[in-house]
Amino acid sequence: MSQPRPQVQPVNGKRPAPQRGQDTPSSQHDDLIKFICDSWNKVSREFEHFNQNGSETSKGGPSVIYYVEQDPNPLLKDFEPFDLEAWWGKRVVENLNNASHSSHSSHPTHTSS
Repeated sequence: MSQPRPQVQPVNGKRPAPQRGQDTPSSQHDDLIKFICDSWNKVSREFEHFNQNGSETSKGGPSVIYYVEQDPNPLLKDFEPFDLEAWWGKRVVENLNNASHSSHSSHPTHTSS
């Protein structure tokens, strides 16, 4: 998803020239996503084909190899996977809340006596 772009008002009253090429990043992004999707689908089809037929490449091995770690790294024995995206999101929200609370406390309310 694309985020809305901030609008900057010119100081001298002139309108800025329209930006050309705004579609280029979107087009490049779409091309990259299509390439990744097509590549992944090709690998998935080759992997399934090998599993069903036992087919091999001309080099005598499977065309797609799925890596399975035989000897786990002892340094990672206590590692527990976690959702990095959720962790990062919580951190951003906490930082925003802390910034919001600190900005409210730095501006005391005036009371009339």
